[in-house]
Amino acid sequence: MNWFHSPRLSRRRPRTLAVACFLGMAAAAVLTTGATPPSAGNPQEELGRLLFWDPVLSGPMDVSCATCHHPDFAYADGRALSLGPGAVGLGPDRVDLSDGAIPVAQRNSPTLLNVAYNGLDRQRRRRRGGPRFTPLPADLETVNSERAPMFWDRRARSLETQALLPLTIREEMRGDAYSEEVAVDSVVARLRAIPEYVSLFREVYGEETSIDATQIAGAIAAFERTLVARNSPFDRFLAGDEDALTVQQRRGLDEFNEADCSDCHRGPMLSDFNMHAEGVAENPLLAEPDAGDGRFRFRTPTLRNVAVTAPYMHNGMLGTLEEVLAFYDRGRSENPNVSNRRRRRGDDDRRDDAPATPGRLSGRFRGVDDMTVQEQEDIIAFLEALTDPDFDRTIPARVPSGLTPGGSISMAEVTNR
Repeated sequence: MNWFHSPRLSRRRPRTLAVACFLGMAAAAVLTTGATPPSAGNPQEELGRLLFWDPVLSGPMDVSCATCHHPDFAYADGRALSLGPGAVGLGPDRVDLSDGAIPVAQRNSPTLLNVAYNGLDRQRRRRRGGPRFTPLPADLETVNSERAPMFWDRRARSLETQALLPLTIREEMRGDAYSEEVAVDSVVARLRAIPEYVSLFREVYGEETSIDATQIAGAIAAFERTLVARNSPFDRFLAGDEDALTVQQRRGLDEFNEADCSDCHRGPMLSDFNMHAEGVAENPLLAEPDAGDGRFRFRTPTLRNVAVTAPYMHNGMLGTLEEVLAFYDRGRSENPNVSNRRRRRGDDDRRDDAPATPGRLSGRFRGVDDMTVQEQEDIIAFLEALTDPDFDRTIPARVPSGLTPGGSISMAEVTNR
């Protein structure tokens, strides 16, 4: 994950009171294992839930969207790089049974919590003296869903576009069952052959409908938009409850701001959704360096629920929040393709059309100046205040294909093979 871009920790006195002032400005087929699902009773969202959990969408029918985006891991998977087809188990315990025939996923699996808000306020620049953070809205009217940036390299816009792409990627869901060119059509054909899905799609899209890719994407996206978590201690603090944060967390908020972390981690999602080259070391599990958007830049991730979505960075190379802070405290790029000698400004969309030039990247990579142990602990305490554990954890008791919901995620399958 991209993190505290260009951090610089000053020795100014904390400004908690001042900060506080401006911050104050398919129902029968599911088993509820957590909070009441917000999508209960909405046919499109419930259809999307079933599709999200059904491994019939993957080539070898052993992987679902939920395999790498599981509620037990806050809709991530707790791994540096995910294991898709040919693997068994859940999260960090997942093991490859393909003997390396199918490689690991190229990038860390990000949380889907609040993904419906991706891009919110992305183009709104923080004005001098204005609020750095604002609450998540209760509705999605302010989100341009058609332009919402997805994936670490922003290669897709909108949840609907994103939903279909993993079906085509060999190491994520496709496997070797069919080629990339026919992957989506193959999934459509499978769903059309399952009478229960035919009935569910007709309920949502009309009696004359014939299941198609657009409808699949729309249903999955509708479900993913229900995965919200917007009642963290920090959210309550933003709403005016100054006691929602501990003294240490308020101190950490001050240090987070004075370290310039909020230059890029700001707004309702604590992200500017821009592209930055952070210089994190390459993951040795990958055969080739990951150039991201072509210039080793990756999208700023949200920090919401960050304390429960380790490991971090786009390739999972930093396992803890302490390691993230230590990385910036060292203050140097650890990737030979990302130079330490770069301009401070100029890292965003204004240079999207510039040619790739490894080692000559625009950016703002600077280290934190001599971060003390106390300052590190304070910032981590603040980041923990961004956690809202009360989100929908519903897992379907069954899916229409008759396969195991989630795919091959039970470790019992390991011992049985």
